[in-house]
Amino acid sequence: MYRRSIIRSNITSVLLRNSKYCYSTTNGSSKNDFNFDFMTQEEERTPNPLLPFQKDLGSVVIPEDMKPKKQKLSAEEKEARKQAIREKAVMPSSSPFRNEDGTFIKGHNSQDARLHDSTLLGKVDNHITVLPRAIAKAIGNNILSTNTPGRLRQKVVSIYQNMQKAQIQKDPSTPLDTNAHIAAFFLQDYSHCRQVLLELQKRVGKDKFNPQSVLDVGYGPATGMVALNEIMGDEWVPKDKDAYIVGRRNGEMKKRAKIILSRQINENFAGEQPSEPSKKALKRAARAAAAKAQEIAENGEEVVEVGQEQEETVQEETAQEEQVEEEDEYVGPVNTKKINIRTVFRSTIPMTKQYDLIIVNNSLLSREFSFPRDVDENIRTILRCLAPGGHLVLVERGNSVGFETIARARQIMIRPENFPDEIGKIPRPYIKGSRGKPQRMKKEDAIITEDDIKFEEEMLAKMEQEGQEMAEELKKKFGDVAEEELKFDHEEEMEVFDVDTPIEEMLDRVDYHLSIVAPCPHHRKCPLQLGDPKYYKISSHKRRLNFCSFSKVVERPKYTMELKRGKLLASTWDKSAEDGIGKLTKAQLKKMEGSGRAGGRDSEDGSYSYLIVNRSLNDNATLEKIEKDREFKDRDDFTDINHWPRIIENPQKKKSNVTMKVCSAEGNVELWQVPKSFGKQEYHDARKASRGDLWALGKKSHVVKNTLSDEAREKLDKLYITQKKNVLKEQQKKRWKKVLSVNEETFNDEIADVMATNLENSRKYKALNKKLPFDVDPESFDGN
Repeated sequence: MYRRSIIRSNITSVLLRNSKYCYSTTNGSSKNDFNFDFMTQEEERTPNPLLPFQKDLGSVVIPEDMKPKKQKLSAEEKEARKQAIREKAVMPSSSPFRNEDGTFIKGHNSQDARLHDSTLLGKVDNHITVLPRAIAKAIGNNILSTNTPGRLRQKVVSIYQNMQKAQIQKDPSTPLDTNAHIAAFFLQDYSHCRQVLLELQKRVGKDKFNPQSVLDVGYGPATGMVALNEIMGDEWVPKDKDAYIVGRRNGEMKKRAKIILSRQINENFAGEQPSEPSKKALKRAARAAAAKAQEIAENGEEVVEVGQEQEETVQEETAQEEQVEEEDEYVGPVNTKKINIRTVFRSTIPMTKQYDLIIVNNSLLSREFSFPRDVDENIRTILRCLAPGGHLVLVERGNSVGFETIARARQIMIRPENFPDEIGKIPRPYIKGSRGKPQRMKKEDAIITEDDIKFEEEMLAKMEQEGQEMAEELKKKFGDVAEEELKFDHEEEMEVFDVDTPIEEMLDRVDYHLSIVAPCPHHRKCPLQLGDPKYYKISSHKRRLNFCSFSKVVERPKYTMELKRGKLLASTWDKSAEDGIGKLTKAQLKKMEGSGRAGGRDSEDGSYSYLIVNRSLNDNATLEKIEKDREFKDRDDFTDINHWPRIIENPQKKKSNVTMKVCSAEGNVELWQVPKSFGKQEYHDARKASRGDLWALGKKSHVVKNTLSDEAREKLDKLYITQKKNVLKEQQKKRWKKVLSVNEETFNDEIADVMATNLENSRKYKALNKKLPFDVDPESFDGN
């Protein structure tokens, strides 16, 4: 048997093309001994010389005379080739997701362009939030630089530890506490507020969203106002911008808030533009000049070229400006008395004013043991300041306490227990804030007699006569009364009823209605609400208690990167350790040394719970529409974005199937299945969905998750009481260990005597005394 082999390299194609074949046999027979009659050539070609093969490099060596020669093009030919490339670049694209000029038909990238219109409408902003550079510099150079890094890190660690235990923010008082609060919470609070406000702007409409009176409430440096300023742009100047910083000693936080807000252009009190153009302004001017030159060239007019020289000039000016900025950066404290901004800091919430937008950031609950009393009082106070047609934005931490706070506020505002059978998101009446209250009057024939009617007529006649006499007397003293003097204050805002309107209709008319914009797709009871944060602290139960929260990734600025170094803040959080740090091995400590941590990130993510509420207008047309919609409360419009289910967990992507956990319009937590067989577009969009998105393309099947029953709640109450007793016992043991470990002098103090008395009166102590073989009765022994 003969074996045919051909060299596997680029030379193979050359040999076949030139009809030069080489065969080898196992027994070393020559070429003349083999019969080549079975191979024929269709046409004779002039054989080219074989190309030599370079073994060291493993490639064919091509002689210089066989290499393709480059043609030298003239200037005209080069320009013609460039023009052809430009024309080819703007040719109509064959992609169904792009326009003729190559831009996307919808969305900002190729992924958005392939989504369904409804999916794109329901998606939230998934981009990484970036804190503005000017604000980050102000925080690092003018706020955090006033404290030593070591003390600041220790204070931030203690804040995180308290947050892990209490899960509630506290108002800072000292300058160090204020700076540590900003270093610990401002970055994530800013990203959360910005994310929620962006969703509100998207739901209302970018062109329609323009609040003219804003109130921000929170512990931080007016974080909601800072986020709103960045969203609305530099030219946004509303009528009223108020901020209330929670806390009795909030003077230090007001100073920091002034520094941060002064870095935003729309907070410039004088309304003046910066005297020197910024780097962005120079770039915009260069691009505008280039576009204008191109437009003139297309029209055939004289062109002033904007070429490489101008671009280099702009780059040099930009580099010089950055160098000057770095050299002129001021590091140190700032005198805030000389700073003038548009935002007015209030000492209390102004109850006489009404706002188009109210932002409440992590301040509804001050103490966990005050739940739900604090939430009820604070939400009622805030709702008094909400104007008709305005929006209320609530943002809390994405933990159990924050979620239950949001759920309680939602329950207070829409009262789902009073409308158990209502479907949809019809605005609910808020009785506390309404001028008219529903009256439950008895029937007239049951309480009014003929004698009562006669007595009332006599009283009215007498009062009318007295009124006429008083009017004549006042007329003689002061003269006639003008019509303007008879008008009430704020008469234009008052609702005027017709003379023939029944008294019941005037009293029963509720003019304050609220509806949930996001994240809930329904007005029913929240399926995840337990009613009290204490249930989440029970460790010995079999149920998994979930709550509704969302996450946002934010880029770490320079001051955060410098802050979170070292053992205290660079290590991962250990929930089992009391201090949250625990014991670190030498290998872990070694990774933190040097230029940075191995695998360290320049971003961080935080969870949050939120609620967006809208107050309906109180004009007659709107009130009549609400009453009419409530007559058809058993109907729902699933084409409306307000009724689309919300994805509350990241979808699980499996082979040819996607499982989504959603909060549906029926008020249930459901598992929706979107397989590949359900539809190509639906399956594609389901794989691109994420937590927090609204889903509008339906499902093939679903499973309703069970809610917590009353029996399970009773068991949780018993477990909570048992666990609380165990905790109290452990605390008592710790106290006695402290008392027993002191010396003789401190043991004779009154505190030790009181604790000893409490111990002797306990049942366990008496039972133990009976078992011990004492010669004397301990109760009768006076200690002498």
